[in-house]
Amino acid sequence: MPFMSINDPEFWKNCPQGLELIPKSMEGTGGGVAYFVMGEPKDNAPTVVALRMAPNWVLPRHAHDCYRFEVVVQGTLDVGERILKVGDVMVSEPNIFYGPHVAGPEGCTTFEIFSNHAASHEAILDLAGRVVKFDVSQPGEFRRMMEAQQAVRKQSA
Repeated sequence: MPFMSINDPEFWKNCPQGLELIPKSMEGTGGGVAYFVMGEPKDNAPTVVALRMAPNWVLPRHAHDCYRFEVVVQGTLDVGERILKVGDVMVSEPNIFYGPHVAGPEGCTTFEIFSNHAASHEAILDLAGRVVKFDVSQPGEFRRMMEAQQAVRKQSA
């Protein structure tokens, strides 16, 4: 049984075949992402995603088409109604939007448990009343998702 630490650079290289673009999309953000599939991805197995967010990084409002459980393991996360600290959790049902979430001044690391693998890399955004699913495992999708979210914010301002 392997043992890993989130402080080990190798931890952040853990990623199943086919999702390699996701960690690459995080390069230069000061954050990172690691995937731990609890079975075979082809079987749409539950998946744990470790997400490291840089200080003040904004995770846009979105949803997933699965059940999701997330625990803060480092730093703080402003979820609007409160500031989550180490050990605090969030739970969401399929297709329920949450966010935006903002990493605290020290950054934030969470472990997100998805009830199915596909939802771990597919985010659903509400872009001014138009619901769009982004598969961030595909080339350019993470960037396109972030740009679409920023464009909606500018229109609202």
